[in-house]
Amino acid sequence: MLCAISGAAPVRAVVTRRGIVYERSLIEKVIEERGECPVTKEPLRVDDLIEIKPQAWVNPRPEAMMSVPGMLRAFHDEWDALMLETHSLRKELQMTRQELSHALYQHDAACRVIARLMKERDEARDALANAKGSAKRSAEDDAEPAPKKVKSGVPADIMEKMDACLKELSSARKKREISSTLAASGDFDGYTATVTSAVHKTTSGGINAVAIKKGDDNIIASASNDHTVSVFDKSSSQRVQQLVGHSKKVLDVKFVGDNVLSCGADKLVKLWGADGSELATFRDHTDDVTSVSVHPSNSYFVSTSTDKTWGFHDIGSGSCVTLVNDDSDSAIACGSFHPDGVILGTCTKDAAVKLWDAKEGRKLLQLDGHTSPVEGLSFSENGYYLATAAKDGVKVWDLRKSKIVHEIQGAAHGVAFDHSGSYIAKAGSNAEVYQVKGKWEKLAELKVAKTVKAVAFGEDARSIVVGSADHNLRVFA
Repeated sequence: MLCAISGAAPVRAVVTRRGIVYERSLIEKVIEERGECPVTKEPLRVDDLIEIKPQAWVNPRPEAMMSVPGMLRAFHDEWDALMLETHSLRKELQMTRQELSHALYQHDAACRVIARLMKERDEARDALANAKGSAKRSAEDDAEPAPKKVKSGVPADIMEKMDACLKELSSARKKREISSTLAASGDFDGYTATVTSAVHKTTSGGINAVAIKKGDDNIIASASNDHTVSVFDKSSSQRVQQLVGHSKKVLDVKFVGDNVLSCGADKLVKLWGADGSELATFRDHTDDVTSVSVHPSNSYFVSTSTDKTWGFHDIGSGSCVTLVNDDSDSAIACGSFHPDGVILGTCTKDAAVKLWDAKEGRKLLQLDGHTSPVEGLSFSENGYYLATAAKDGVKVWDLRKSKIVHEIQGAAHGVAFDHSGSYIAKAGSNAEVYQVKGKWEKLAELKVAKTVKAVAFGEDARSIVVGSADHNLRVFA
């Protein structure tokens, strides 16, 4: 490709519409002087010129290079350039690898730092919550334990309210009929775990107690060794609240209307509002508070403790109106109101079961039959039966005759009647359901991974809530 004016290879080649090649600098001078193409004599302007653009990375070869020596020299130059380029690429690749490795190490380190900070943040939040709950009593904890201040007998106005509640409940019990939607005895064998939720920490040691809200069995509370109470909504399978305030494991939980009552090894009983706020703290015991039981009126509750006392509390005033010493030298493991609300049942670690006049703080009866510490008890809603749980099994007592009418073999940590009094559930290695009366037939065994510590019936026994040592809350239906 040669310039039509100079006959030499152009440095900046341009072509006309007629396809004639020129050196740009020469043809521009001709156009400036004549305004025409020197070959065709046609009018020509600079705008009519089209520049030929060779690839920038391809070096032009002079004609002299087309000979064999020239070609060899060109090949040698190209080889040198190729080797230089390869060396540069390898060097850049190595640098890129080093930069990538450094970036990956930085990313990994950043992830580790973030994880550590999040863990420290969670620990700090837990510590702050526990500190708020214990700051007010830190001086008391450091000092020598104060001697137990024992009170006896409830005020006359509370007695009147309890008697009025008794009369109302007794009248309603006579008219009470078995629900038409009560689960049939054959239904339990088909119950499966419809909900399994890890509502507490995996390292805590499990759930100690469960409670179902009266009137809405979708709402379930659980007490755990992780120092918290969880409120769970069965309908959405979500934990809706976590109540943080106890500084040690929480041993029992109950609903008081929309509110929640909890007690624990930190010697405290706490009342929580429906919004999760702490409404009141009761500090009347000097050792672990092992259980709480709410009076049918929802105005009072009883707490039991390993300090060998049980206390009668007025929720409205936030005070303990009666603190009763057990007459034995043994810790009280649990307690529960009779459905009428005037009798209290307690069980102790010396294997005794005792019935008390809740108004006067006077022991009415002691039931002996267990050979190991009693861990749980439950009154039937019919008012006649009391079930107690221990390592030597479950014993069912007829309170009219003060004797055992049935025994369920196998170690038990808890026991519960359904509201109709037709069924009883035992918490042991698994959860077991039995028919009440008749042959006391075993209807179902609900298997879980670890020991069952707590069990409760839902409305009409159509669901069973199980709390176990594997920190999972389960609902069988």
